[in-house]
Amino acid sequence: MRRLILGVLSSVLAMDISCFAQGNEMTVTARASEETVIEGYADADNTCAPVELPRLSLVKSPEHGIVCYRIEDFEVAGDSGRDQACIGRWIRGISIFYLARPGYSGPDSLRYEAITDRRRDRVTVRVRVLPDAASASNLSVDPGGSSREPAMSIGPIPACVIPVS
Repeated sequence: MRRLILGVLSSVLAMDISCFAQGNEMTVTARASEETVIEGYADADNTCAPVELPRLSLVKSPEHGIVCYRIEDFEVAGDSGRDQACIGRWIRGISIFYLARPGYSGPDSLRYEAITDRRRDRVTVRVRVLPDAASASNLSVDPGGSSREPAMSIGPIPACVIPVS
């Protein structure tokens, strides 16, 4: 399989999203009331055709937000193939998003697995949620996140139902 560096169509974000590694840990900074991309996955064969998208499973749910996925098109920014044939081409992939509950700012964390027939990627994500711009200027955000809604259930990560903002 080729190792691809892909850029998300809807942003300037470019990341290596074909890499599956054991025991990944990452830190993500999110802003309250805004969806934040946690990670994206795409893989292509030697003809640049997309191959199997991973199954996503939540192992530890976030306490102060939700996680979901979207299937998206990514532009290839870098290609490990010697011919570099996939650069500039579009590949179908999957992105994982985090959205904090309204009014929350502070730490959160989650753990998920991305599983294909060939690999299993176990990822721990630490999220630092910043107040949204309006709340930051008014200092009216409850940093403790006192509204206690039930956490997401562990198991398959659901598809996102709200359009990307």
